[in-house]
Amino acid sequence: MEGYLRFYIKFQGYTMAVVCILASVLATMVIYQNNDLHYPLEEFYNYRFMGSSALVFGACWFVVGASMLYGIIKEVKVYLYPFAVMYMLDLFLIFLRDIVSIWTNRPWYEIILLNPVAGFVALYTTLHIMMSLVALGKLFDQDPLALRGTNFVRFKTENRPGEYDPQEHLGDELSLVTE
Repeated sequence: MEGYLRFYIKFQGYTMAVVCILASVLATMVIYQNNDLHYPLEEFYNYRFMGSSALVFGACWFVVGASMLYGIIKEVKVYLYPFAVMYMLDLFLIFLRDIVSIWTNRPWYEIILLNPVAGFVALYTTLHIMMSLVALGKLFDQDPLALRGTNFVRFKTENRPGEYDPQEHLGDELSLVTE
């Protein structure tokens, strides 16, 4: 694979991993400092961003981001899977929150499924993240780190009797090449 394309794909992965780690720490601190740990039942629809569950999700996102960063550095595809699973779980919880919000007659602009701009951003972000993970996986399969450095080629300088000698069969063409 071309060096610049390889760099671009890995840079996308590094960016996603570092943003995941930083955002998990910052978002968890903000949620923990600004919210109570216990909520009344009528506000239970926002399960992902409230109370102690936000702390658990923040710790999980930190571990997943570190796993992805390690997987990109070592070019091991298996370490990319937790990021995809955690992202899909988080997206599922947001969609579940939207369904409960529709059911409880919340305003339409708070609901990602009904807000066209937020829906477009969620769709674009999901496609971008998943395609970046697929590209990283393909990169690690097709051009592994262990095989890239083995460019050693041994040339034979002598032929044993009975082996094919290309100089014998060239004849006059050999003189054209050497002159």
